[in-house]
Amino acid sequence: LLMALSVALAGTGVALAYYFFLQNREAADRVATSFRGVHRMLANKYYVDEVYNAVFVRGLTMDGGEALARFDQRVVDGGVNGAAWMTRLSSTVSIWWDTWIIDGAVRLGSLAVKMLSYPVRLLQTGLVQSYALFIIVGMMIFLSYYLLR
Repeated sequence: LLMALSVALAGTGVALAYYFFLQNREAADRVATSFRGVHRMLANKYYVDEVYNAVFVRGLTMDGGEALARFDQRVVDGGVNGAAWMTRLSSTVSIWWDTWIIDGAVRLGSLAVKMLSYPVRLLQTGLVQSYALFIIVGMMIFLSYYLLR
């Protein structure tokens, strides 16, 4: 049914074209003046070429060059400059964190070991005679504790 309808419409279009443009040219001119807006739109092919020229040819290449340059400066270069700024900021934060937190914890640990080891360093002289003296004094304290109790 749809196929027959489309063939009938196509045939009607061919018959009208034959009548208006080959047999009765004055009737075609009368129809064109009666439907001036429709005739102009069809003669200009729905203004597709004009719209294409305005949007793509002039819009993007000629007049759009400035807009694309602004887009490049603000969006593309802005993204690159923003990434550079974020990199510098994270580097500054990382340096501060490493200097004060990480290195500070290491320095605090070494300071704690240094302070807690001070009494041991007084006893650890490196002389064998001192160690023998400490052993004898320690044994005397140990024996006197058990004997005098």
